[in-house]
Amino acid sequence: MEVIFRTRQLQRNYEESARAIMEWGYDVGRVYVNRIREIRAVRHFHQLHGIPKFRMHPLRGARSGQMSIYLTGRWRLIVSRGDTSQSIIIEEVSNHYDD
Repeated sequence: MEVIFRTRQLQRNYEESARAIMEWGYDVGRVYVNRIREIRAVRHFHQLHGIPKFRMHPLRGARSGQMSIYLTGRWRLIVSRGDTSQSIIIEEVSNHYDD
């Protein structure tokens, strides 16, 4: 699948895992890179729903049209479908239960 990063920083954090680890910590950074690799290995967007460890679900309200993919603990990868069924947009990494 084609992966499109909303920001250059998200792309660099994937390409250079040490950057992801510095930004989000070891666990989140490592899982972020692994999730992107797993997403790239899938052919169509709808197949992501079939991966249990992703716990993928649609978001509501202001985030309608976006999906949440589980990373670890309270951390989520926020994504949306690209222009085709074979592309995905990485929107952000979020600790959306941040206290």
